[in-house]
Amino acid sequence: MSAGNSFTRFETLYPHKPPGQRVNRVVVGTLILILSAILLALWLFLYFISQEKPYVELKGHRIASEGTFDKFLRSGNNRAQIQALNQFLQERGVVGVFPVQDLLRQGSDWLDLKEAPFAIPPRSQWPNIVSTLTLVRDHVVPLIGPVAVVSAFRSDTYNRKFQGRDSARHRNFCGLDLIPKSNIGHKELKEELTAMHARLGPDSNLGLELTEEILFHIDTCGYRTR
Repeated sequence: MSAGNSFTRFETLYPHKPPGQRVNRVVVGTLILILSAILLALWLFLYFISQEKPYVELKGHRIASEGTFDKFLRSGNNRAQIQALNQFLQERGVVGVFPVQDLLRQGSDWLDLKEAPFAIPPRSQWPNIVSTLTLVRDHVVPLIGPVAVVSAFRSDTYNRKFQGRDSARHRNFCGLDLIPKSNIGHKELKEELTAMHARLGPDSNLGLELTEEILFHIDTCGYRTR
């Protein structure tokens, strides 16, 4: 076989590609790999997000997570209504006693009741919470330390399903179910809150309900204790 025939056969089997064409294929292949890696990372991110619990545990109570609230915030005109509520609390001098989203928590059993974890009270009821927040800030926190909100406003549908004591106070945006963040014991908590209730007297309209655990209810819708 002549040298010329051998060269022709080599070109047939291994055709020569222009340098630019080879580079283009490398670039395209690299871009495909990068895009595939990005799509895989995005899928993994969404998968892990979907596996996250919609709540955090706080001393045995399921508190709706920040991620759960963010979803609620993006729904409908919730953001505008919550901003208006926050502005109202600021004007009344009680903004910051609790983050505004804490005042929208319906309870720790929303999953069992198949209800939304948050609800926004009607504007007509916003004034009802002011004196309760003032009492928590000026008397409860100085006495037993910081507290967390387990339940505040409850919608009519949530309230009907819950059927708990003092539920009307929650529906009227007057009551709060709270839990101390400290390690205070039940006996000490009961003694401190009972003494506070007696000290403040009927003029405070303080309603106090103590449970068998460290969760307690407080409102300013009428002086009483349980």
